[in-house]
Amino acid sequence: MKKYIYGCLIAIISFALPSCSLDENPKSSFSEEDAFSNSTLIYVNSVASLYTAIGSSIYGDADNCVHTLQEFTSDESIIPGRQGDWVDGGKWQNMFMHNFESSVDTYANIWNRLYKVIGLCNSSIDLLTAVKQTNPAAESYIYEVRALRAIYYYYAMDLFAQVPLVISSDESVSDVSQSNRSEVFKFVTEELADCIPHLSTDPSQNNGEYYGRVTKAVAYMYMAKCALNAPVYTIDATSPTSYKAFVGDDLSGECKASETLGAAVSERGKNISMKVDSTSRNAWETVIYCVNKIKSLGYSLEPKYADNFVVTNDNSTENIFTRPDDDKVYKIQDYNLIRSIHYNHAGAMGYSSWNGACATVRQMRIMHYGEQDQDPRLSLNYYTGTDYTEDTGGKLVNDGATSKDLEYLPLAVVLDFPAEADAHDVKCAGARFKKYEFDKSSSIIGDINNDLVIMRYGDAVLMKAEAEYRLGDKGEALIDVNLIRDRAGAGEDKEITLDAILNERAAELAWEGLRRQDQIRFCTFTQPTADRYTGVKHNASAGNYNNDTQGYTMVFPIPYSIINLNKNMTQNPGYSK
Repeated sequence: MKKYIYGCLIAIISFALPSCSLDENPKSSFSEEDAFSNSTLIYVNSVASLYTAIGSSIYGDADNCVHTLQEFTSDESIIPGRQGDWVDGGKWQNMFMHNFESSVDTYANIWNRLYKVIGLCNSSIDLLTAVKQTNPAAESYIYEVRALRAIYYYYAMDLFAQVPLVISSDESVSDVSQSNRSEVFKFVTEELADCIPHLSTDPSQNNGEYYGRVTKAVAYMYMAKCALNAPVYTIDATSPTSYKAFVGDDLSGECKASETLGAAVSERGKNISMKVDSTSRNAWETVIYCVNKIKSLGYSLEPKYADNFVVTNDNSTENIFTRPDDDKVYKIQDYNLIRSIHYNHAGAMGYSSWNGACATVRQMRIMHYGEQDQDPRLSLNYYTGTDYTEDTGGKLVNDGATSKDLEYLPLAVVLDFPAEADAHDVKCAGARFKKYEFDKSSSIIGDINNDLVIMRYGDAVLMKAEAEYRLGDKGEALIDVNLIRDRAGAGEDKEITLDAILNERAAELAWEGLRRQDQIRFCTFTQPTADRYTGVKHNASAGNYNNDTQGYTMVFPIPYSIINLNKNMTQNPGYSK
């Protein structure tokens, strides 16, 4: 029987292609033979649609994306209760205090979004496999889709540890059992290693044929991420204490990384073998190898830190994997600025905002806010004081509650503000999201022309420095850290420690959705901070700070809805259901 594919499918998946029509009511239909008659049509009909989901599942969505869980459970970012605003039944405060409950919609929504793309990848692989006999061009796309699927399994493994491995469209997530975390890690790394030789060497971050797609550099970066976190990812969550070795011992509130605990993590990485490009190396050697391969593909640090986040950042030589954005073709919203800055700040720029998310006091201290040696990247990543006036035409904006002009107060943020607190301080506490150059040309709120950065070479350099340090080469590690600091104008460090590397990552990679992962690896995720500690005041709708001494909170609970759907699924240890 001859199959027909309707044009509405093309309309949906051409969402990712600037050169394709966005006709919402196509009436044409065409045969499968026509649909896969050349390389371009094979790509359009089996690959392009997969990339549209990156925007909502990894980075940019207000609630239900990977970035949210990586940021707002860490010591870097917080959404405080501002006297009724942003309380949301205690959701955000519970997230910050590590009271992870699988009934919260956010976890289920992120799980579902990850598996939606995995399912689409499986369908595309099956379809491409069926047509490759008559269309050899399909072979290269199979490798690209397999690599993309591996990336999504990487995120699922990172967040939920024990997840089902579904690799065919004939299988259903609701029917299969979970795989151990180490099994998923093995699958992800072997898939990436198998695909890398067949991926394009073209840049993914620049306008062109491979814009926003998985290329060699992207795959090497995710392989390096797997290697960097291999000491965590190769542990199976069999009991609440499975991750006990990553529970920090600093109870002072300064949340420092321990050299003693770090040495054990470093040793573990030396004993993990990974194969890339037909050669086996330990985890830290794999990181260094992958970063060097990325460099050989033409990636380098931009002379100016801020150039990675300007409106025209698709010209970057540093950004490795981005989510293409604009207000005409892609139309995928970025909610970070919207949910962070004050209402009147946004109003003066011509749009609306929500006045919620901000940096923690801990993050401000890492960046030496207000001190003589304040990190230059602080003003590039955050609005503090009245430095928003460049975006508001030089106007100081009244805060709407008092006669005071709006002034952000980075050190005044607390988890939940008391009723008697000053109205201005409540609404203006905390340094606010900046990072990306404000796009004055955008016609739609949140639809900016700056491409959102998912992975970049600055991160890779710091990953290499960490791997060198963990292998005992502190001299090379210091050189690489100082490459990053010199570029930022932060001054060279004279010595290096694990804590210094972790703090450097906080300054360099602020708001980039990596902090939770970093803290777990450096054994600081469960430690109290200036913002999160036993007895911290919180809203009555939230639970007390979870001072986890076992380590089970280093993975999130499997959502209740998923367990209820599939009786083969079991909850991650340490959680009640």
